[in-house]
Amino acid sequence: MNRQLRWGDASRIDCPEQGRALILRSTLDCMAEMGIEGFTVDDVAKRANISRRTLYRYYGTRNELIQAAIGVENGVFFEEMQRSLSGYEGDFEGYLEECVCFAVKYRQRLAGLRQDYLARSVTAEVFPYILENIKPMWHKVLAERYRDYAEKSGTAPASLDDIIALASRIGLAYSLVPADEGAIRRQMRILRGVRHGTTA
Repeated sequence: MNRQLRWGDASRIDCPEQGRALILRSTLDCMAEMGIEGFTVDDVAKRANISRRTLYRYYGTRNELIQAAIGVENGVFFEEMQRSLSGYEGDFEGYLEECVCFAVKYRQRLAGLRQDYLARSVTAEVFPYILENIKPMWHKVLAERYRDYAEKSGTAPASLDDIIALASRIGLAYSLVPADEGAIRRQMRILRGVRHGTTA
């Protein structure tokens, strides 16, 4: 039987999966409202209407909680990106450009709904969480495309890890310091020019 848990009640949540989802949703809300460095475990527990003790049964530290919440949000982002960009199968460089543009538009949409954890200041301590979390997701999306691209071009201009690191940082930079889509596309195409030796 389900029952409403009150703040300060040390009881377990009846369904572990629902409990985990509730805690992570509450964490993302706190991160969006207060910034990643601005919220406490107590803030999350109060928002989830559970005790601090119950929360710690799911996540042992605040850092674990942050990493798990970022992982959930990034997972949703990558699923939506893959659905939206299915038409760029044969153009790796074009796909990277579309990925960055999609990331910026996605973050702007979330910020408009006050749900984006990047909407407030993010410290240098937190960026590694984000970058490390999305690296395997980028690999899943890009590895086969990059392999095909390298075979067709007869060369691999850079390691995939370096491309992922650059694309991630560019996407985060545009999310934090927005630019219009036309400017993003012009600036991203500079990289194509550098690759092909066509810049001044």
